[in-house]
Amino acid sequence: MGTLLLVIVLVPLIGSAIVVGVTFLLAWWVFPGGGSRGPHDTLASRVIGLVLVVLAEYLATLWVAVLIPFRFMQPAPTRRRLYPDRVPVVLLPGYLENRLTLWLLKFRLERILGVPVRALKPLRYFTGLETLALDYRRQIEAWMRELGAGEVDIVGHSMGGLLARYLAESGQMAGNIRTVITIAAPHLGSALAVFGLSRSMRQMRRGSAFLEKLNSGTAPGAVRMVGISSTHDNLVLPWNCALSPRGDNFIIRYRGHLTLIMSREVVKLVARELRG
Repeated sequence: MGTLLLVIVLVPLIGSAIVVGVTFLLAWWVFPGGGSRGPHDTLASRVIGLVLVVLAEYLATLWVAVLIPFRFMQPAPTRRRLYPDRVPVVLLPGYLENRLTLWLLKFRLERILGVPVRALKPLRYFTGLETLALDYRRQIEAWMRELGAGEVDIVGHSMGGLLARYLAESGQMAGNIRTVITIAAPHLGSALAVFGLSRSMRQMRRGSAFLEKLNSGTAPGAVRMVGISSTHDNLVLPWNCALSPRGDNFIIRYRGHLTLIMSREVVKLVARELRG
């Protein structure tokens, strides 16, 4: 029993350290643009910034790793009332994430915006993105009926950002989506996706048929789209593959891939864009 508990504790601790260490090394020294310099950077500010971004990303990765077994937990009942002329917000998690990993983002957005915010539950991880999008569409439509809402704003992190775009651009939810905000979504793929074995990971490879079709389509004029990315993203490589081909882009520095969903700066940016 003691050995089992030790393994349960050590696997996330060591695994997260390996993932963060390897991905940041690739981001900085293999792929161009990773950890790019700013015009006013000094050596001291860069060193301190890099140490802090690695530490923060390690803690964020550990958080996600520990919560992976809880992905089947049902969303809590909606307690916040939806007032007339207000739009609820849906959060779509990324690969191996779930509603609990987005809890801090959900809590902050509800407090700032004063509208119901729901992080959805992934029913599966390893099937195609089209199937994942259909799962989320059903959850969104059921929640809209529960609230009596006519529209939703969707905020998607990583793979969730691609799914949000797919729902908006495929016409499956025509007239029901007001705004799509993507955070660290691999719009142009990621070089790290070649190490994934699932269909969804293959579709996130650079130059995949799914991404080529998505990016070559026509953006729906009625949906406002915004992209948020970080020059220090350690999972979307190179980082500029997270620049959205639709709408405005906001580029942040010294935030890792998972740290972005826990950043106050990102929360304020998302809230400002949804209010706008």
